[in-house]
Amino acid sequence: MSPAEIRKEKIKLQASFINGVAIGVILIGGFTPITRAAYDPAIQASTLGLMAFLAIVCFALGITLHYYAVRHLNDLEGVD
Repeated sequence: MSPAEIRKEKIKLQASFINGVAIGVILIGGFTPITRAAYDPAIQASTLGLMAFLAIVCFALGITLHYYAVRHLNDLEGVD
């Protein structure tokens, strides 16, 4: 493998890892509170607002990480 091909594979691997972290953040931080609120009747109404806020923050963080991973892939254009 040439050094350029090695660099391309490293960029793709890094972008894939970042995207995996983004998926995990969205699933755990975004969807878990929503499903817990839907299936747990013991949750107090006062905690629902905090859970919704944290879900939105985690969803936004996941989208931001995904966007960063896509931007990281743009580095492939400069590698020849």
